[in-house]
Amino acid sequence: MRTRDGRELTDEDLDRMADEAEAGYDLSAWTKRPGRPTIDVSTERGHSPKIEARVPQAVRKDLARFAAEEGMTVSQVLRRLVEQYVAEHRAPERS
Repeated sequence: MRTRDGRELTDEDLDRMADEAEAGYDLSAWTKRPGRPTIDVSTERGHSPKIEARVPQAVRKDLARFAAEEGMTVSQVLRRLVEQYVAEHRAPERS
């Protein structure tokens, strides 16, 4: 098992984490952290819905590489693609 930063967890790490969890956590000092800012320009405050899709690992890997080459995140690329798709398929507005 590895951490987000790539460090491999040892058996000792896992045992220590399990002991902490079994002892319980003091949630009395816990405070809610703010979420990410909305990406919806039509509202100052609001929820940006999340859409998930499963893809083959090779596609995800290529997408991450292509996005990085463009200086973008995977989310930015997917947002752009979805927005383009919706714009192309949106019924023309009636005057």
